[in-house]
Amino acid sequence: MKTLIIYSSETGNTKMVCEKAFEYINGEKVIIPVKEKDSVNLDDFDNIIVGTWIDKANANAEAKKFINTLSNKNIFFIGTLAASLKSEHAKKCFNNLTKLCSKKNIFIDGVLARGKVSEDLQEKFTKFPLNIIHKFVPNMKEIILEADSHPDESDFLLIKDFINKNFNN
Repeated sequence: MKTLIIYSSETGNTKMVCEKAFEYINGEKVIIPVKEKDSVNLDDFDNIIVGTWIDKANANAEAKKFINTLSNKNIFFIGTLAASLKSEHAKKCFNNLTKLCSKKNIFIDGVLARGKVSEDLQEKFTKFPLNIIHKFVPNMKEIILEADSHPDESDFLLIKDFINKNFNN
């Protein structure tokens, strides 16, 4: 089995967890940023893992566009977000990513990990009232502070378990 990990990463969080996933996979594997998608023949891969950062409770635009070009592929996702993985927001993100990956493909499994919020976005939050940017997340400041140390070992363990479950049988 040959596996492609293809990721979109704005701040390095998604790249970091995808690189961990790459380390953990046994067998033939390739990892590339989505910007380099034309450098590989997707038909050469049995499995495709798409790494994405969460934007508006779904894959970011670059990852979403790539996923929408795929059809009849065994597809997985690794998503990164600031919110707690036990939050309603994380559940919504997981469900949205599952729907996106299932549209024209054979969705197998996905995993979410936490990641810190970019400095640019944090700066935007200081310039505008949080209820304008994230009106449904009243505790955004706490989420940002909590996420600042992520991804961490607990996130990497989630990634390792996900890879072992799906790829290293």
